[in-house]
Amino acid sequence: MQWVIGIDGGGTKTVGWAVNLAGTVLGQVEKGAGNYHTTGLPHFKAVISDIIEELAVSCNGKKTDLQVVSLGLAGADRLRDKQIIMETLIELELPCRYLVNSDAKIAMVAGLGKAEGIILIAGTGSIAYGINHQGEVIRAGGWGHLASDEGGGYAIGRQALVRGIRAAEGRDKATMLLEMIMESVSLSSWDEMIGYINNRAMSKAEVASLAQLVAAAAAKGDEVASEILIQAGNELAALVESVLTRGFGQQESVQVCTFGGIVCNIPLIRTQVEEVLIDKATIVSSKNQPVAGAVSLALELTRGNIDFKQGAIECM
Repeated sequence: MQWVIGIDGGGTKTVGWAVNLAGTVLGQVEKGAGNYHTTGLPHFKAVISDIIEELAVSCNGKKTDLQVVSLGLAGADRLRDKQIIMETLIELELPCRYLVNSDAKIAMVAGLGKAEGIILIAGTGSIAYGINHQGEVIRAGGWGHLASDEGGGYAIGRQALVRGIRAAEGRDKATMLLEMIMESVSLSSWDEMIGYINNRAMSKAEVASLAQLVAAAAAKGDEVASEILIQAGNELAALVESVLTRGFGQQESVQVCTFGGIVCNIPLIRTQVEEVLIDKATIVSSKNQPVAGAVSLALELTRGNIDFKQGAIECM
C-alpha cells in the first residue's frame, strides 16, 4: 500500500496524519511543539521521527511504500529555514520525498481548497498570509511575541496583566481582570503578583491562556476586558488589510479563512474583524484542520501538481 504523511507542526503541538493515495485517513498522531526555532533541531527531529514511526505502526504501513512526508511548520517561512529543515529530515534516511511549507500555507489549502486567497491565524500568536492570483506570497505579522503577534492570545493575556495592574494602582478603569487572574493561578495576595509575572518558567502559552479569562470578563460586562478584545479584533483586521493592500489591489471577492481559537471562538473579536472588513473581504471559517492541507499537498505532489514558485521546497 502506497501512502503519504501530512504534518502540521505548531508552536505548542504537532499533528500527523497517514493517508493512502485515495485520500483515506489511516491514522492520526499528536505530539509536542514542532517549531525548531523554539525547541531546537534535535527535538524537532525527534518529534517528526516519532510521528512517522507511530503512524507506520498504527496503519500498518511500510516505510518502503511511504511516498511523501508533507510538512507545514511554524517558523518555516523563509528559504533558509526550509533548507535547514530539509537537512534535518534527510538525516531520517527515509526512502521518500519531503515537502516543506509554512503552517500558514497548509492552513490556506485546508481552508480554501487551493493556494490562493488569505488566511488569518490567531491562536497564541497571529499572522495574515496571502497568495494572490499571480502566485505572490504576502504576509503581515507573525514575527513573534516580542515584536508582533498583535491580536493573538499572548498579546491579549499581556494586556490583561497590564491593565489589571494599572487599575489596581488607580491608573485605569476598574476591572475584575486582576482578581480573576490571581484566582486562576492560585495567588493569595497582591504581593505574589510580581513573582508570578517575572517567573522565567512561565511560557507564552500560559500567558495566552489568560485570553479566555478576558473573554469571560467581557461576557460579564467588564468594560476593560471588552476594550482589550475589540482592540485585538482591530489588530487582526489590520493584518488582513495590510495583505489586501500590498497584494490584492482592487480585486473583488477575496476570501479570508480564519483559524485559531482567538478569532474563531471569541465572538467579540470575530465580530470586530468582520465589521472592519465587511466591505473588503468575505470572512469564512475552515471546516478542516490545517493538517488536512499538508495531506492535500502531499497527494498533489504524487500527481505532479505542486507549484514550487509559491514557497514550497522538496527533496528526495
